[in-house]
Amino acid sequence: MPIDVNVSELKPLKNFGDGPPGSGSMLALKLLLQTLDNIILVNSTGTMTPFINGMPFVHAGPNAASVARGVSQSGMTQNASSRGEKGMEKKPGTKVVAFAGDGATAMNLASIANVKEDVLYVCANDFGYNAMNYKSERALCRHVAGSASYAATASVAHPEDYIVKLKKAHAMAGFRFIEVLCPSPESWGYEPSNTIEVGRVAVETGLWPLFEVENSVVTITKRPNRLEPVESFNHVQKKFQIPSDKVQSVQEHVNRSWKMLGDGRLL
Repeated sequence: MPIDVNVSELKPLKNFGDGPPGSGSMLALKLLLQTLDNIILVNSTGTMTPFINGMPFVHAGPNAASVARGVSQSGMTQNASSRGEKGMEKKPGTKVVAFAGDGATAMNLASIANVKEDVLYVCANDFGYNAMNYKSERALCRHVAGSASYAATASVAHPEDYIVKLKKAHAMAGFRFIEVLCPSPESWGYEPSNTIEVGRVAVETGLWPLFEVENSVVTITKRPNRLEPVESFNHVQKKFQIPSDKVQSVQEHVNRSWKMLGDGRLL
């Protein structure tokens, strides 16, 4: 059944910080919290941690996956908030959601791929840990797609697609993994007001395709009318420039990857 999404009707957040201007990671976290109810958030150390207020969460250092597994297995969480809230009951129907950056995710990728507990893991990938190499396998999602009950890529530039995937994964059981592209103005080299445009171009060029994997079936969820040339990505940010002598090979790689996704396969 299709999931209806109206971004303008998302619930407002209270006591939540603004964060760095134009931060894709902050936008990804806000959309998550506005979309999902009755959750315990397990957060890995990152730029978003200081801005989380007024909700039950566990600060897990770099080990969000391991801590989320423990919380999922327990019937009660103690000292679940690093903001001074006392121990709280894990009510029936409460879902455990891990929110971590690409660094914490990459460092624990082997263990994440083996998670069996009822956990939704959201990786906010701003490429702060590994430089973009313009190869499709840079998406960590591909490494866990074979073991997760649901795996998907998303982008803050396409909030409706991201929200649909959050709702879909939230309603499922088992381990679910969503990797959302979160451009960063300071790290990527662009004006904070251009975050959505940068994310859009990453998707429209095929450098960051939006897809989901469910029951081993691969489906493209956002299909541009035509892929923009990969060199268009050079025009919207300064950090991840594709060298002129690499443009053709990168374009060929993207074209090949896109065709495989269209055929229902991961490269």
